[in-house]
Amino acid sequence: MKILLVAPDLESKFKKSERGFTIPYPIMFSTCGLQLLAALTPAEHEIRIVDETINEKPNYGTDWDLVGISMMTAQSSRGYRIADRFRQRGVKVVIGGYHASVLPDEALLHCDAVCVGEGETVWRRILDDAAQGALAGIYKAETLIDLKDAPWPRRSLVREKRFGVKNFIQTSRGCPNACSFCSVIKFFGDSYRLRPVDDVISEIRHLKKTRQLKWNMVFFSDDNICGDPAYAKDLFTRLIPLRVRWGSQCSISIAEDEELLRIARESGCVALAIGLESVSDESLEQANKNAGTVAQHRQAVRLIHRHRIAVFGLFIFGFDTDGKDVFENTLRFVENNCLEYAMFSVLTPLPGTVFFDAFREQGRLLHTNWADYDFQHVVFTPKNMTAQELQDGRYHTAKKIHALRSIIKRIIGAKTNFFFPLIMNLSLKRLYYHLPRI
Repeated sequence: MKILLVAPDLESKFKKSERGFTIPYPIMFSTCGLQLLAALTPAEHEIRIVDETINEKPNYGTDWDLVGISMMTAQSSRGYRIADRFRQRGVKVVIGGYHASVLPDEALLHCDAVCVGEGETVWRRILDDAAQGALAGIYKAETLIDLKDAPWPRRSLVREKRFGVKNFIQTSRGCPNACSFCSVIKFFGDSYRLRPVDDVISEIRHLKKTRQLKWNMVFFSDDNICGDPAYAKDLFTRLIPLRVRWGSQCSISIAEDEELLRIARESGCVALAIGLESVSDESLEQANKNAGTVAQHRQAVRLIHRHRIAVFGLFIFGFDTDGKDVFENTLRFVENNCLEYAMFSVLTPLPGTVFFDAFREQGRLLHTNWADYDFQHVVFTPKNMTAQELQDGRYHTAKKIHALRSIIKRIIGAKTNFFFPLIMNLSLKRLYYHLPRI
């Protein structure tokens, strides 16, 4: 069969409002899952991956036998449009990813089959049924894949992105935490699965040998690379001889183990994206964020900086405990603690999460136009401010953080490294050129 796998962009990129294009958050690892499926595809099939986030477009004129689309909630509107267009041409379509997994009946209105959960365990069955013209609606992954059986991504099928799509490595799936706003556990289950360290090291050696590590940099695409400290210490120790630089997402709890921080730095860690979420203890409690208080966060950031690791703080505006002062308070926290980069999101109640169910029951959802569930648009009624005040507050706070004076002051004040945080700030500054409308 001729198979096309598609990573759709956000619908907002294709819509022009009165205020111009809404620039979405970059989906840096949008094809990761597709590359894994491609690696599991038997050699007799011809396969191609198209990533719309780097301005590739599907070729609707090619005689594809099967099209696979993987999408998060904010990508679903665009994904459905792609699926509908292929089906109009008589092409069979299968849809997977987080959004289809939590709303399979909705997805099935736009395709011939839906993959619910991790695709690795059912992909071969989908291919066999498609080849026989017998796709069977919903394919549910009844078990979670053991990461020792996970293939290496088929990177040759994708083009480079600005930050190097061939640089990503996955060492774990899931997260030991259970934050109320997060979709990780809903998709990957409540277990924290670890990939054998030997396999991780072998893959990095291969990338180095084949010159696929742009800037000698590895991006670990884990949701929490330090979820198991003993495993992380083993991995980082094994990384030291490879002399690579790396970054990943991580819990603030890494600062509770100074030995782990030391080994992380020695292994080449230059930056950690950490979900600090809020500068309010009450909001941290509502988020079910079991990671200490704001005062402890300040101390943790200082300790991480002491080990010359940059902190990219991730914050959420819109908790019920947030008042209008949340924007100025967060801005002050970021600048006083010299966070090299900060990304601000609007609380987004994704379907399948605790917040979505609660807001729907309370009648607080403004709509279910999934294209706006992109962490930039307000899609619910806040408690202590209007929706427009939340929208405007997030935008103006982000704009202030991306002022060149603020960027330089924070990077110099952190005393970690200069080049990488500067590039991140300047590259992502474009996210805030336009104010999304409600």
